[in-house]
Amino acid sequence: MREEEIQQLQQALNALPELDREVLALRHFEQLSNLQTAEVLQLSVTAASNRYVRAAARLAEILHRTEDGGLR
Repeated sequence: MREEEIQQLQQALNALPELDREVLALRHFEQLSNLQTAEVLQLSVTAASNRYVRAAARLAEILHRTEDGGLR
């Protein structure tokens, strides 16, 4: 990744609620399964899955807005 892309990703992640960041970090960076993520966050498997899907969608939306002219 280019430095600019890394900075945009960091800004987008910082714009997310803490639990969203945690879910994304556990799933992507720690490479935990949905079950493991649920256990770490003390959520049901369904709640962890739903939280992950929503967090990924929020992150994508923020990044899309960034491409269209900056974070709002």
